[in-house]
Formats: sequence, structure tokens, C-alpha cells
Amino acid sequence: MNPGTTASLICPACGQAFLSMQQSMEGMVQCPHCAHNALRGYFGTQAQVAGVAQVRRRVSQAQAAPVPPVFAQPAAWQPAQPPPVPMPTISVARPTLHPSQALLPTGGPPPRDDFTPPPHLRSSPWRGICAVLAFAAVCGGALWLWWDSVNASAGQPGAVAGASHGKEPVPNEPSVPPTQISRAVIPAPDAGAVTADTKALVTELFAADSAEGRAACIHEAAKYGAEIEALFGGGAKTELRLLSRIPGMPQTLPGGEPVLVFKLVTSACANGALVRLEKGGDGKRRISWPLLRETHSGALAGFLKKPAGEADWFYVALRPSHGLDIAVELRPRYITFDVQVSGGGQPHFVACVERDTPLGRFMDRETEWGKSYLARLLVRRLDIKSDAPCVLVIDCEGAPER
Repeated sequence: MNPGTTASLICPACGQAFLSMQQSMEGMVQCPHCAHNALRGYFGTQAQVAGVAQVRRRVSQAQAAPVPPVFAQPAAWQPAQPPPVPMPTISVARPTLHPSQALLPTGGPPPRDDFTPPPHLRSSPWRGICAVLAFAAVCGGALWLWWDSVNASAGQPGAVAGASHGKEPVPNEPSVPPTQISRAVIPAPDAGAVTADTKALVTELFAADSAEGRAACIHEAAKYGAEIEALFGGGAKTELRLLSRIPGMPQTLPGGEPVLVFKLVTSACANGALVRLEKGGDGKRRISWPLLRETHSGALAGFLKKPAGEADWFYVALRPSHGLDIAVELRPRYITFDVQVSGGGQPHFVACVERDTPLGRFMDRETEWGKSYLARLLVRRLDIKSDAPCVLVIDCEGAPER
């Protein structure tokens, strides 16, 4: 047979024909019909079975052929012959066999337990042992590396102690700015108590007849004694017209501390000044003087009338805006805020912070849309094309160093 071709075999167990590509007589073949498994030599081919059938037909025809009649010869002509010797009858006929039985060997197939596979199919007994040893070695090495990494710091306490005196380790967790932490934990003040204290302090401030009485209402009055008397202790007495709370609760920037802000209208300030309370070392709340003085006297509006090169600090209330008051081509350059320095919202100012600066990134990170803030800013006049007076923010009190 040519290698690589199939052969039609006959199963000696069931007699069914099937195709097989096994050409070696020592190879194992399994019948797909009855699952009989034996060597290739025990399976006959179609040609072998056909040859056996032809022999069987010729033998059967030879037995069935008629014997011609034998006519007796005359006695005179018949020579003397020895008596016939009986011969054993040899029958060449064999019982009818199934095609699958015609090729069965006389000895029968060897038991399946006695079959020895060819050398190229035998597996070495050391192969499994070597695989188990290699797996155990890999597991042991991995366990040793893990144990060494876990106990490395514990085994060298001196190295860890020495490293602690050098540079501080960089934390793996993202750092949160202190202002954000404080903003998250500082509770809102008691609105009722703060409102009651504000009314009492403002009423006492305008009703006081002495400097000591007015100083008792101001936080850290010793620093601002001359300013207090210049504003409320002069010849023309300032009258109290209105005190009301401004809606909302702005937060300090930086810090995020919620505060209550009030509108104070007097005979000298029709737009209304801004008033807030601060708690002193004795635990009592008193009026914050810088915010009251600047908003009552219109300090920021007067500053903007000075030359553009000067800069100064001011307390302001601000809220993030879209910068619609400045030219369109300048909006990508600045972060803008609406500035309020009076209880009535007038006059209106715009604070601009350069976007690509540390201060700009700080204020952009610490402020949120829809919220108002109270801060002390270092500003100077900004002469740009706008619909409202603009100031350029140079610094913010409490901001991290740049």
C-alpha cells in the first residue's frame, strides 16, 4: 500500500467494512462499528476476503460436478486387480463461513493485557517524577520570595530608622488640600444665635456714648481705636437705618468656614455696609472691623480712582462668573469673579485672575459655581475692554506660597 492512503478493512468481530489510514501491521486499529481493538494484521482487506470467497466457490463447484458413468468391461478383458484398499475420506469442503470469519487466525488474538506498545509509544516512568519535582521547585521559590519581601523591613530595623531621618516619604494616597478638609468638617454656625448677637452689638455700637463702649463691640478693637472713633465718634453722629441678614451663607476663602453676613444701612452709607462677627479668645462674638470700615466708606471704589500701578488689600465678597463683562478674546486668559462690596450689590466690580498661574489654579480649585466667598485680596486696577470696572487679583490672604 502506498503511504498516506486509506485502506478498506474488514472487522473480524462484526464483519463490517471501514476505512483506516493505519498502514503498519503492528499499529493498533479500532473498529468504528463495534469498537473492537486489535493489531492491524488481524483485520483483513476487501481483496483478501474476495479471494477467500472465490476459493470457496471453486471448491463447492468441484464437489457438485456429476461423476461420469463407468461401464463394466467384459470379464475376459478385465485383468486381475488387487483388492481395493479403503482410503480415508478427505473432505475439501468447509462449513460456510462469514466473510469476517474467513481471515481469523487459528490461534486467536492475544489477550489485551499482554499487548506491549511499540517503543516510540512507551513513556518513561521518570517523566512524571521530573514534572512533580519541577512544580514543587517553582512553588518553593515563589514562597521564598514572598516571605523575603514580607520580612525585609522587619529584618532591617536600622535601615528604616535611618531613612526616617532623611527625606519624608512620598505618600501613596493622593493628598487633600487642608482647605478642603476643613471645609468638610467645619459645621455651619447657629444662625439664630449669630443674628441675635449681631443685632445686639450693632445697636450697642450706635448707642454708645464713649470710646470704651464702642470698643467693646469691635473684635480686636485695640488695633483700630483711631479708625473707630474717626468713623463713629466724630462730630456728626451716624444714624442706624437698617440691619438685615443677606440671604445665603458665604464661605471664607481659603478655609471654607461658613459665615453669616448682614447688611447695615446708615445715614452715611445708603447702599449698605457688610457686617460679620468674629469670635475672640474669650469665646464671645464681636464685629469684624476691617470689613465694616471698608464697605461702609467705599474703600475699593475710591482705590480704583487712583493710578493703575498701585496695589492694595481689600475685603470683598465674590462669586465665580462667566466673564461676560469683559471682551470675548480675553475670557480664555482670565478666571473672573463678580465682586460685591456693599449690601445692595452696587457698585459692581469684576475681579480677574490669570488662569495659567499658581494663584489662578488655587482659586479655580477652591471655588465652586453657585457659591459665594468672603476673602481678602491684593488687587490693582486692570484697564481692559469691559462693561464694568475690573481689578487684577495679585494675591489672596491665606493662599499657599507660590
